[in-house]
Amino acid sequence: MTPTRHSPAVVAAALLLAVLASGRRGAEAGGDESDCSVAQTAFSECTGYVAGLDEEIPPQCCQGLSDVKDLAPGADQRRDLCACLLSEMLAAGKVDSGRAAGLPSACGLSVGFLPTSPDFDCSQYVPCFVRPSISCFLKFCVSPNENSEFPCRIP
Repeated sequence: MTPTRHSPAVVAAALLLAVLASGRRGAEAGGDESDCSVAQTAFSECTGYVAGLDEEIPPQCCQGLSDVKDLAPGADQRRDLCACLLSEMLAAGKVDSGRAAGLPSACGLSVGFLPTSPDFDCSQYVPCFVRPSISCFLKFCVSPNENSEFPCRIP
């Protein structure tokens, strides 16, 4: 029996598909961890302020917070990055809830998934537009506060 010969173009295309598929699986598996590292690095300029160590918000903090927001387009990513940033805040020693809650508006941003206290439960974060309720709508959508991204907690 003679071996089947494939054209070099077919072999190259098959190899390219195999490489792309394996790279995509690797990126999906490590995506959360690398996003967390990026978010922690971006947010690191804010931790001194949120912990009460810095009197003023460093200019790099607002850029970092904007970068963190861009990393989390969906609710699942926001929950993951919320937990990631919470661990960063707790590692700084303490969290000044007022400063954490006011940080997005001070930077001119809408980042409702930013933890605002040491006991913030990131797993319960659900934006109003994903799971609206009357109380959520009235509290955050009709009269929004500094967390203008309208976060709601699952009861």
